[in-house]
Amino acid sequence: MVVFKHLFGPVNSRRLGLSLGVDLIPRKTCPYDCSYCEVGPTTRQTQARREYETEAVIRELREYLAREAQTPDFITLAGSGEPTLNRGTGRIIRAVKDMTSIPVAVLTNGALLHLPEVRQELAAADVILPTLVSGREETWRAVNRPLPGMSLAQIIAGLEALVREYRGQVWLEVMILKGLNDTAEELEALDQVIKRLAPARVQLNTAVRPGAYPGAQPLDREEMAAVAAFLGEGAEVIASCSRAANAGSNISEARFLEMLSRRPMTAADLAQALGLPLDQVQEKLERLEAAGRIFYNRYQEQGFYRQ
Repeated sequence: MVVFKHLFGPVNSRRLGLSLGVDLIPRKTCPYDCSYCEVGPTTRQTQARREYETEAVIRELREYLAREAQTPDFITLAGSGEPTLNRGTGRIIRAVKDMTSIPVAVLTNGALLHLPEVRQELAAADVILPTLVSGREETWRAVNRPLPGMSLAQIIAGLEALVREYRGQVWLEVMILKGLNDTAEELEALDQVIKRLAPARVQLNTAVRPGAYPGAQPLDREEMAAVAAFLGEGAEVIASCSRAANAGSNISEARFLEMLSRRPMTAADLAQALGLPLDQVQEKLERLEAAGRIFYNRYQEQGFYRQ
């Protein structure tokens, strides 16, 4: 099995079905240092855009599409930081369009959407999935921990420009955290922004995996349903994946380690992503843990593995 540097998966995504991830940015390079980020604390906080191995990414995509029989539902530009920091993003999207009919999705925190060149580079994607945490400046700063000089007004203006100009679909992820942005006042401010944006979808998420900092705590199922009811028609709590990857049983340890290096996962997460029986995944995880190659910890009454 070929282990790629910039590609991961395909994995089952709660929003995109079977998704081939494309990592455009070195870990962890981002304008934010979000409290809930499952990748971990930001080690290089920057707004500066530059080229990051664009041609290497395109080569890996070409190789994957030439050799793999499994067809993902989406090719998803994401990664270990903010993908729009890569100046080659537009070129990568165009290259994918030349290679395949598989639709392209872009996961972004929205921090750079106020830049016209970023919106222009994303224009050829099929779906853009930005994230919003608050309609109030103080809360946005507390949760996203942005660089000095950034403002929520700038972020919202970028989102408004995106939905005005973009011909594809915008699926807005709204991250809800207990005690931070789940009050009636917070949800009312969010609702006002969402109504102005009118995205194709509003998808509610919470901190289901361990975040970068202890303050990011999840809501339970009933609390998330109440938030969806508050925000009204069109707001949906992101559901579990409905399609399992048919990856077969011959999964190498390298594949396990590669996936766990990107974010903490439960044994059930891995079993679903890899299309393997849970007992087989659990056995391999226990061997890797005993060998000191991965680590196990408890979070919100669930056990997570990480490299």
